[in-house]
Amino acid sequence: MIRVTLNGASGRMGRAITRIAEETGKIVVAHKVDVTEGFEKIEEITPNDVDVVIDISSPEGFKKALMWAVRNRKPFISGATGLQIADLISLDTAAESIPVLHTSNLSKGVNILFEIMKKAAALTGDADIEIIETHHSKKKDAPSGTALEIGKIITSGQSTRNLKSVEGRSGITGERASNEIGYHSIRCGDVPGEHTVIFAYDGERIEISHKALTRDIFARGAIEAALFIAGKKPGRYSMKDVIGKG
Repeated sequence: MIRVTLNGASGRMGRAITRIAEETGKIVVAHKVDVTEGFEKIEEITPNDVDVVIDISSPEGFKKALMWAVRNRKPFISGATGLQIADLISLDTAAESIPVLHTSNLSKGVNILFEIMKKAAALTGDADIEIIETHHSKKKDAPSGTALEIGKIITSGQSTRNLKSVEGRSGITGERASNEIGYHSIRCGDVPGEHTVIFAYDGERIEISHKALTRDIFARGAIEAALFIAGKKPGRYSMKDVIGKG
């Protein structure tokens, strides 16, 4: 049984991971870490009964969890968004000594969407591109990490186009530039996550969407990632590795 320290355990995702872990019996949450009263502090945990660290917390929580994982030589998984460049660099440094998996989205479907976007980007070098994402009203960052990752994939696939990001539009903005990639964020209700990418031409458009109907899909992805990364050699891993493990 894979024993997990869950960082960010009091949040919606943390509760979903704990519940599904209990239902499936695939992993056991040995330690529940959070800044919320009644939960453990990661710096006080001893590594004896921990096989993997799963972090689904804040950028600050991410830093503490990664430091603990490196210090104790434990595999590290994170779905934290809103990270800065220095945080991403710290993942590369950590990967020299431990296995590391960071993703903007833990769901199987979204990571399949990422692969579809690579092909779509190669075929739509003259399209207008817009990314629309919808999340629950309590999400703190915008655009979502998933939307930004989609944009990164498209921008990389159309590197000669020099795509420029535009986040929302307001007022008299003038005509849309042909090399814009637009991001639009909607925050409402309890939506787990929806992403739609539009490739538009005069007279037609292509829309590719992923809709998360329940937060359980992210929790299942986190559990599968923990099962995958336990015992791996140091290095950077991705959800594509997890999905393709069979």
